[in-house]
Amino acid sequence: MIDDGCSADDKLNKSIITTIANDGTMNYYSETRFNNWVNRIREAELDLDDADSLAVFDQMMEDFVVACLNVIRAVKEREITKKNAISELEGMEGILNTEVNFEDPLKSDFFEFVREGLKTVVRAAKYCIEGKISKKDVQTLVKEAVEKERRGDFEGAFDAVARAGAKVFKGEKLPENIEVPEDGMVLNWIDGVDAINTVMLLLEIDSSDEEF
Repeated sequence: MIDDGCSADDKLNKSIITTIANDGTMNYYSETRFNNWVNRIREAELDLDDADSLAVFDQMMEDFVVACLNVIRAVKEREITKKNAISELEGMEGILNTEVNFEDPLKSDFFEFVREGLKTVVRAAKYCIEGKISKKDVQTLVKEAVEKERRGDFEGAFDAVARAGAKVFKGEKLPENIEVPEDGMVLNWIDGVDAINTVMLLLEIDSSDEEF
């Protein structure tokens, strides 16, 4: 199956989106898929006054969420082991850390925001697979993250946001009234949780449509 980095909407009706590596193993997110999104960003004409011109970043995030969700589903359906799933997610995280340079500073800034959000998605997916789901609700976890960042505990803040993301992967909704400082890292990480929330909502709509 061609792993071309199409939008999340295009993939919601498909089950497991994978490519076959040279060693015969299955990959749920490839360097090719990542690079396709990078190239789309290079080709995009960004305009801060035109929200549609920034859609490529949201689409990239949602596509990555779909890939992570497919790994989670594969474990649930016993197509891969938890150990292999964690290895898969670690490989995806490695792809995210690929050095990327844009001549446009605006594109570079937005890409780094996206990258931070996607790191949250990976950690959240790991917690789902490991069964490490917090008993606290999403709102409480986000408040904890904001407080930890304020105290300088960035790893603790990141972890709290990732645990919130795991809750959303499991079906809890991201509250619409979430408030976080606009000048902190938590805001970037929350974007990853928001992308998870968007994909889960789209899946609900897609599932509802199939019932008719």
